Amino acid sequence: MLNLRSIIHIAGLLFISSSASSSTGTDLAWQFKVFLDERPIGYHEFRIKESGDQRTVDIEAKFDVKVLFVNLYRYRHQNVEIWQDSCLTGIDAVTDANGKDFQVSGGIADGGFALSSGDATITLDDCVMSFAYWNPAFLNATQLLNSQTGEYEPVTITREEQENLTIDGEAVPAVRYRVDASAGKITLWYHRDDYRWLALQSPAAGGRILRYEPVSLPAAAPQPRLAER
Repeated sequence: MLNLRSIIHIAGLLFISSSASSSTGTDLAWQFKVFLDERPIGYHEFRIKESGDQRTVDIEAKFDVKVLFVNLYRYRHQNVEIWQDSCLTGIDAVTDANGKDFQVSGGIADGGFALSSGDATITLDDCVMSFAYWNPAFLNATQLLNSQTGEYEPVTITREEQENLTIDGEAVPAVRYRVDASAGKITLWYHRDDYRWLALQSPAAGGRILRYEPVSLPAAAPQPRLAER
């Protein structure tokens, strides 16, 4: 029987992202099909709208794990975040994780970021970043906001190696990174030339693999190239 406790914990980390890339004057969209091993279990979409130097990110995720037509785990996530450069200025996230509800909201106030989650309200630094996979600045972070739970948690992000990633049957030059966080390890791939986010993978319960397969990616997202770490 599939052990869902681990998958639920990982899902909470995988579906928290909501930030913006540093493109200029172009709306961007990432669409991923989500798999557990080779079985499709849902989708995750990110849409970024720009207005001057402000970016609004709309996220929708739907995630279902079924065994013999019985739905063992249901995940729904909707999130809107407002960004100024690489700093979060507003968030409104609602999550249903298999019947357990989460709500996270916040914004800039009195020189800091006021964050509400459940019955608690805390004030963070005035420049907070979430798990912003598509923003290369995210790769330099040491602490990130989990927009499902409201936790502001330490992370370690490590550049691993260059390799070719197969997308739609074609080899794409990529750089692989590893994110170590409280919920586990996440592997990310970025295009070697412009650091567009390409794919994601993470271990799940029972030796399974949870992974994102791109359905639609931005044709081009000019981004600052990172120094090798």
